[in-house]
Amino acid sequence: MALLNDSVTVGILLIMIFGSVSFYFYTRLVQNEKRTALLENLLLSLKMNTEASFMGSDMFSGPDTVTPISAPTPLKEEDVDTIDEDKYAEMLQGIPTPSASSSDAAAAAAAAAAEPKEEKGVAANYEAMTLKELQALGRQSGVSVHGLKKKEIIDSLKKKGTELDGVEVGVQGFLVNLESEEKGTVFPLQDS
Repeated sequence: MALLNDSVTVGILLIMIFGSVSFYFYTRLVQNEKRTALLENLLLSLKMNTEASFMGSDMFSGPDTVTPISAPTPLKEEDVDTIDEDKYAEMLQGIPTPSASSSDAAAAAAAAAAEPKEEKGVAANYEAMTLKELQALGRQSGVSVHGLKKKEIIDSLKKKGTELDGVEVGVQGFLVNLESEEKGTVFPLQDS
């Protein structure tokens, strides 16, 4: 038993001696690296100062500095373009569409202005909706959703071209009205 205690004590002492020697060499190595880095920085600054003394004082004034030709002046009123919004809106309505001739486009624009505006819904962002929301939307739009995965339901809804007009959906999917007869109306988001 005494032999075991002696060997454990000798082992602990050897581990402590080996650890202290390792720590000593490690700290010496770190100090030498710091000294080397300091010496490199000193040599670099000496080199830069020597080069600057050979180049003269013009070393730091290169092509990046520009002397102005004239003083800055504010813009005049005739330099600024103004746009009359009513004329601009009329000009946009008069632009023909590629599928119709100019007389058809003018007639279509007049007919569109005469019709009462309906509220339109936004096309659904199916990827942002949960599986339960997609299933509810599918049932309301007449798409069979029983046993289908989320991607399959999305593909079915896209094929059918379902929009979110009047459909009650959760927090992530919502209805936003784009047009209104009154300008400046803010439409609240509908949450269920």
